[in-house]
Amino acid sequence: MKKKSALKIIGFIILGLLILGILAAIAGVLWYKAMLAPIDATECKENCGDTNFVITDGTVTANIAKGLEEKGLIKSAFAFRVYMKLEGRDKTLKTGEYTLNPHMSVQDIVERFNKGALAKTFRLTFLPGGTVAQAKAVLKTRGFSDESIEAAFNAEYDHSILKNKPVGTSLEGYIYGETYEFYMDATPQDILKRTFDELQKVVKENDLENKFKAQGLSLHEGITLASVVQRESGTIPDEMPHVAQVFLLRYKKGMVLGSDAIIGYRADQLNPNRDKTDMSYLKTIGCPWNSRQCAGLPPTPISAPGKGALLAVANPTNTQDLYFLTGDDNKMYYATTEAGHNANIKNHCKEMCKLL
Repeated sequence: MKKKSALKIIGFIILGLLILGILAAIAGVLWYKAMLAPIDATECKENCGDTNFVITDGTVTANIAKGLEEKGLIKSAFAFRVYMKLEGRDKTLKTGEYTLNPHMSVQDIVERFNKGALAKTFRLTFLPGGTVAQAKAVLKTRGFSDESIEAAFNAEYDHSILKNKPVGTSLEGYIYGETYEFYMDATPQDILKRTFDELQKVVKENDLENKFKAQGLSLHEGITLASVVQRESGTIPDEMPHVAQVFLLRYKKGMVLGSDAIIGYRADQLNPNRDKTDMSYLKTIGCPWNSRQCAGLPPTPISAPGKGALLAVANPTNTQDLYFLTGDDNKMYYATTEAGHNANIKNHCKEMCKLL
């Protein structure tokens, strides 16, 4: 009996050690992946911009890793060295002076080193709430020709983020707002694909497709509604979930969305140089774009929704309000009834609502 008890104890000890070993391995993998990720704004503290980094002939990987960590460009010199060894990259780095920043992952930095210092880069910024027309203007400032820009926007893309986009519609809503860095030989199509990748990353990391589905929306419909939320409440981001809920309730009830941003977007398409103080378009624009007269979502997004707007549609507030307005004090006011909404107009929107 004593022998059996001893064997049991030994078995439990071995099992416990195995479990601890597995947990330690999992923790190690998670730590390793975290150490390879870019340094976010809260971690980089004072040095969040570009930094010059020099690799001289004969510099060993250990010294490169130490220098990157000291300059605040990577989280862990040890993780960098492990990555280099596992990927077989420790013999491929090229000497030269490089421009790096903390927002680059270890993989990005190593790829930069492998391309060599002569591989210059440039940056482009697309803003949340921006339109296709504005994205084209950004590319134009980079020096791309009108022909190459139009070709890029008219090209067919086999990308998962575009799978629900209706055939024949533009890329409106899919040029994800962010600052990007590209190599000098990047084409307009390369740039657009990068923005699709970034939008897909946000969708995947936040399980947005399933969360949109729970709201009765396809991926394209979720992006479309998020674009409206972006334009209606982008200057007051904390209100986005509440505004999203208003639109979702109206949409599910078959009511008109009542978003003047939708009608204004269509008016801008028809006449980019229109007089913005002339509000007659609210009556002259027809369906399906006149959200005061026509129920349902617009045929396409009206802007590129940012992460906040996308999350707002995926996770709206639990309220029953059917109306909202932005008051003269730039605050949002909500109501469950039309009478309450009219009272909000009277009390909080004496100047702004004169235009409508």
